[in-house]
Amino acid sequence: MDIALVSEHASPLAALGGVDAGGQNVFVASLATQLGRRGHRVRVYTRRDDAALPETVEAAPGVTVVHVSAGPPTTLPKDELEPYMGEFARWMSADWRRNGVPDLVHGHFWMSGMAATAAARAARIPAVQTFHALGSVKRRYQGSADTSPASRLATEALLVSDNQLVLATCRDEVDELMGLGADPDRIRIVPCGVDAEAFAPAAAGRPRRNPDEPAHVVALGRLVERKGVDVVVRALAQVPNARLTVAGGPDRRELGEDPEAVRLTALAEEYGVADRVELVGRVDRDDAARLLASADLVTCTPWYEPFGIVPLEAMACGRPVVGSAVGGLLDSIDDGTTGVLVPPRDVGATAGAIRRLADDPALADRMGRAGRERVQQCFTWERVAELTEAAYHEARAGYAEQRPSRPDATRRRLAEHRIELDRVLAEVEAEAGLLDRWGRRLYELLRDGGRVLAAGNGGSAAEAQHFTAELVGRFRNERRPLAAVCLSAETSSLTAIVNDYGADEVFARQVEAHGRPDDILLLLSTSGTSPNVLEAARRARRHGLHVWALTGPGPNPLAELADEAVCVPGGSTSVVQEAHLVLLHAVCAVMDEGFDHCRSDPAHAPDGDRKGKP
Repeated sequence: MDIALVSEHASPLAALGGVDAGGQNVFVASLATQLGRRGHRVRVYTRRDDAALPETVEAAPGVTVVHVSAGPPTTLPKDELEPYMGEFARWMSADWRRNGVPDLVHGHFWMSGMAATAAARAARIPAVQTFHALGSVKRRYQGSADTSPASRLATEALLVSDNQLVLATCRDEVDELMGLGADPDRIRIVPCGVDAEAFAPAAAGRPRRNPDEPAHVVALGRLVERKGVDVVVRALAQVPNARLTVAGGPDRRELGEDPEAVRLTALAEEYGVADRVELVGRVDRDDAARLLASADLVTCTPWYEPFGIVPLEAMACGRPVVGSAVGGLLDSIDDGTTGVLVPPRDVGATAGAIRRLADDPALADRMGRAGRERVQQCFTWERVAELTEAAYHEARAGYAEQRPSRPDATRRRLAEHRIELDRVLAEVEAEAGLLDRWGRRLYELLRDGGRVLAAGNGGSAAEAQHFTAELVGRFRNERRPLAAVCLSAETSSLTAIVNDYGADEVFARQVEAHGRPDDILLLLSTSGTSPNVLEAARRARRHGLHVWALTGPGPNPLAELADEAVCVPGGSTSVVQEAHLVLLHAVCAVMDEGFDHCRSDPAHAPDGDRKGKP
């Protein structure tokens, strides 16, 4: 395949050149290298941040790094790059016209996704997205300290629907993506990886530590508050037989000017452990590998972590890990086998886990060996490239199916689809009594001045809008407009709520604003698991609304939360959504019969429905 990778702010050359690099630099560099080894042509597009950089650099066999002129050719904070993504997309499209259109483009990080999807749409090729970190998670944990552009959350919500596949790095991220409205059928898990040759147990082996000697604890990573190194410093006060080395941040000689380094040093003084805590500053990859291999145990205790490469590097070095039970660490660390998971920011639990491993060198060694085996089985870059390559093939096949094909093949697909839809509708005929009751209740509510709210994600959002249009407009016969609000249609409210409160609140706050006791909230969800839809149901119940749900196969969480639900047993998302539309039309037909009766018998109609009244 001819593959385009887009990494707008994180050049793979930083990692391939051996300089200090972040997780995305390492990920993109390692993935590109492995894909090149597998025989693919890989072009990595990254923003030119220095006028002296050549346009292309051959970075590895089969891998070319392309410097894109988008914005000023100088280093800029990544949070200031969004305005240049349109220019980035146009430059990349022009390069494809000159040097060949790739088979597929893969965006890394949300701003890369903006450029990648725009260029893919113009070139009519599939796009795949890896976020590496989601704005909704960052906003949740950093609050006002989050410096991301205001549009980030709304843009990420658009990207999950614009890409053929979204590659999540862990199971926890899958839940977050579904909260943004992602179709679970278009999410695949591809974890981060580690170079198991560069990060390996000490060559000469490690003599087992005498339990009377202080255990060497290592914390490696960026010196920022959310990494939770302060938790380890505090915990050290409860573990007298341990010493801590903190690696990361600026060069050692500059630590005195680094705010987090200064804070950690003061904290060590306050807790009486300054003589057992050493900050060594930035280390290169080789020194990091040696440091991890020399440790008795490694700590990684962030508040949150989209994935986290350091735990994998520690496990590759044969060292046990004490890690926070968050994000990707839930997948990488096998609790009790390769390390110990503790609640984030829990000093007592962290101290207990460190003490357990410090007091039992044999247990630490056993966990270290198990960690090395786990990395070799699940987390090598070769394995990551294999999973990514499989996702690329799937994305291309799925995209090809959506493009115009031979008439015979199209007729076959239509016939197969009709057969599945017929089967599903035959099964939901058993719900005719419930649908009839919904239609009559809808008529009574709207006749008496009540209101209907409707919401859904993706295709279900369009169906919610379709439903409310039938009420505000007309379904069959002429009648007065009815009070119906589609919560997924008003984009200003959507982006404001997502930006200020997170995706889970996008419908719930609108329910709280517009809903009144005894109103009806209709929720549509093919999976029945979308967090924002579930929160809307909870909020509606709390405020006295009646909750109706149309979902896919049951049982599912939404059906359980709703007052009444119809679970459509469809095998595909499209068939479930089409069945939902048929069911909504059936409900509208029953409702309109009520208004037809009002017109034929004016004595039973409210003023607004009587002949001759406005």
